[in-house]
Amino acid sequence: MRLAIRIVAAIALLAGVVFFFQGIGIIPGSFMTGRSEWAVIGAALVAGAATLLCPGGTAGSGGTRRSQ
Repeated sequence: MRLAIRIVAAIALLAGVVFFFQGIGIIPGSFMTGRSEWAVIGAALVAGAATLLCPGGTAGSGGTRRSQ
């Protein structure tokens, strides 16, 4: 299950980067080029995917930890 989440998150990260760069006009040739809403959507995808990919989050920690 973790591998599937990481694969989906990696795809979302790549799509988010493409959406962002198309939205700010760096990648031309699409209806999304130069449209700020696609830059915002791309940034949201990147943030969400990074949250899933970064270790150390609380998701999947498996319970409580003891402090020493």
